[in-house]
Amino acid sequence: MPLDVDLLMSRHDDDLRFGYSDREALLYNISIGMGRDPYAPEERAFVFELPELQVVPTFASILSPRATDLYEGAGIDWTRVVHGEQRITLHRPLPGSAKLVGSRRVTEVVDKGAEKGALIGTTIEAGLDSGEPLFTCEMVIYARGNGGSGGSSKSSKDPHVLPERAPDIVHVSETRRDQALLYRLNGDRNPLHADPDFAKRAGFPEPILHGLCSYGIACRAVLASVCEYDPARIRQFDVRFSAPVFPGDTIHTDIWVDGETVSYRCRVAERDAVVLNNGRCLLNA
Repeated sequence: MPLDVDLLMSRHDDDLRFGYSDREALLYNISIGMGRDPYAPEERAFVFELPELQVVPTFASILSPRATDLYEGAGIDWTRVVHGEQRITLHRPLPGSAKLVGSRRVTEVVDKGAEKGALIGTTIEAGLDSGEPLFTCEMVIYARGNGGSGGSSKSSKDPHVLPERAPDIVHVSETRRDQALLYRLNGDRNPLHADPDFAKRAGFPEPILHGLCSYGIACRAVLASVCEYDPARIRQFDVRFSAPVFPGDTIHTDIWVDGETVSYRCRVAERDAVVLNNGRCLLNA
């Protein structure tokens, strides 16, 4: 199916007004596994708002209004779309609540070929209503049914290459069987994550976990293993989505630390599946 590349590249929204309260921040933190042990002192600041709520940096990835309306009328075959990549850059730590002003735009369309589909990149920038920059989110969707429509033949960003040595740290996170039902309360109500019949029609044996939930779980792993639970240490967090996670899976996050660059990937060992790949976290000095 052809894409209207010119229409996509013309799409942008400015002066978007949105925000969140501590309720939304708490829900997000809990939905990616913070507070599984409710009395763990190192996680208390993420699940209790006093004296000051700490927010997992990947919360930024779900804050802005959904970008799907930027793609309306462009001919995207939504039955064959998957989330390809996610990147966030934090200009300062996320506060416990905030009123935000932002903008969003389609930044690139990469044609992988008629049989391979197209990559569509979107960038969202947001700041506090005081004018202070807060975060930039970059998202790539992979439209598998829309190749051969024109556009660039190569992405502007290459995947991060993981070190060849054994991981320095392996962090293990158990997911809950009901985790997708909890995470969907953050706003993504796609029935793929809740309805067994819908999931089977989409080719899965059961509902799958949201990719952005797995992304948040990876960030929690890096926070716990490298950052001593200090979200101010993280200034960028990138990933490629490579395979689905099913609620109840145990996620092993392989972590390599090289100065201010932390590389990571996530595996589900029992299926021998790499579910997140080419992960990179940049730390503040």
